[in-house]
Amino acid sequence: MKYELLNKRAWTIALIFIIFVGLLIQYPYMNEFPSFIHAWSQADRYSIAIGFINNDFDLFHPETLIYNKQFPHRWNYAFDSTITSVDFPILEYIVAIIMKITGITSPWIFRTCTLLVALLGMFFLYKLSFLITEDWIKSLLVIMIAMTSPVYAYYFNGFIPGIPALTFAIIALYCYVKYLNDGKITTFCFSLLFITLSVLTRMSFAVVWVALLGFEFLRILRKETTFLDKLLPVAISIIVFLSYYFWNKHLAAEHGTLFLGKLLPANDWADFWDRMRAAKENWQYHYFGKIHYRLFLMILVSSILYLIYKKIRFKDVENTHDKKSLSLWIFVAVVLLGYVLFTIAMAKQFKDHDYYFIDTYFLPLLLLFILVFKTLPRVENYKSGIITFVILIIPVVMMIMNVNEMQKKRRTIDKGRASERTIKNYQGSEQYLDSLGVSKEAKIFSLWSYPQNTPFILMNRKGFTEMWDRKEGVDAKMSFDFDYLIVENELYEKEKHTWKYVFDDLEYYSDNGKIMIFVKKENDNVNKN
Repeated sequence: MKYELLNKRAWTIALIFIIFVGLLIQYPYMNEFPSFIHAWSQADRYSIAIGFINNDFDLFHPETLIYNKQFPHRWNYAFDSTITSVDFPILEYIVAIIMKITGITSPWIFRTCTLLVALLGMFFLYKLSFLITEDWIKSLLVIMIAMTSPVYAYYFNGFIPGIPALTFAIIALYCYVKYLNDGKITTFCFSLLFITLSVLTRMSFAVVWVALLGFEFLRILRKETTFLDKLLPVAISIIVFLSYYFWNKHLAAEHGTLFLGKLLPANDWADFWDRMRAAKENWQYHYFGKIHYRLFLMILVSSILYLIYKKIRFKDVENTHDKKSLSLWIFVAVVLLGYVLFTIAMAKQFKDHDYYFIDTYFLPLLLLFILVFKTLPRVENYKSGIITFVILIIPVVMMIMNVNEMQKKRRTIDKGRASERTIKNYQGSEQYLDSLGVSKEAKIFSLWSYPQNTPFILMNRKGFTEMWDRKEGVDAKMSFDFDYLIVENELYEKEKHTWKYVFDDLEYYSDNGKIMIFVKKENDNVNKN
């Protein structure tokens, strides 16, 4: 077989490699309940899937299991329903359908779906890289860099919407680069379809969407392509986005929301840089490992040296860059600029939210790596291919070892003490409440459990949450119309004297050694009636 034929058919090798490495990294965590870093965000998304089962799969009225939403009243107002606004929950909807069919709501169902979507994204990242570099070994290295990013690996089979949104964006860019090659309007429409899905799933990918539309508009102005055949698909994309955006705003206004829907810029430039330094300190080696940064430096230096060599060696030959590659440099620069502006607008989030990296810089950086690889010479025969492959095995193995170690570090008890405690104490609580005859429709007040949706997922019931020991918050919830108050035994023993006035208004009902159940005293109910 000629090497060029192997180069074109190597997608099968890439697919096997992606699946193998994906399972190698993710298998130990496939049935892990949302915990540790950002258990809160992940449990909220998990509860949306459960919510679709509860609301008979009403896609446009997503709900969690909590009546008192974070926004706009900071949990201190009880809405009549658990409906919430949220970026288009297409993955959660699919997960809910599978859960309904199988009768299983365990975390592994959600994690398996996310894993498959992420694997699909990595396969299309390979195809995108191959379209640009025309080199299967370079493209394999790109996907290994992506899959061994510790933060990406952590959420690779998780619950956050950034994973499907990233996959949709990668597929969109693959289709768009393919469209730049073949000029087919159908390919352009597929690109629009997937970038629209990406933006609906995670709003931050609007930067890529706007950059793509802007770039295509520039091509129209330069008469590189036509306008009229793009008008309808672009209009549909914009209308769909705006329709869901305003519907989401309506849901938030009517029912409240658990999800952030406003900008959070820094207070001033000094505050901005303080927050960026804190984000760097917290997450620098979670975004990529030290081996990644060293590899990036080596590749960048090699690229610069090779370009200098070409300039000197072929100085008498006109240097005509590939038009497509030059265009993509411009595209990536625009996307990066867009995310710099996004960072300014959402500066308060980056310090504590590692997954914002997936939502922003991860994709343009991967594109940047691909374009840098493009400048290096192609592997064109078996001998150089084997040598290159063997050399790259060393950093790839080191990256896999690093990400596996980071997976363990990100699951240490100091990062998940509260969430692990709540998961442990509420395990089996659904069956326990059933045995007591507590109705599935009963409204439960979960006191001090963390994060907010976790106890309700495990109880398979809805209710009110108060995660913090705030007097204002606890007092507000005590006025809510709940049927039972549940507190974890160890928290009760720790706090019962501090919060004596709260428990004096309650009557002990039952406990199983892990959670204690209280009801409001009858005379209190009579007085309120």
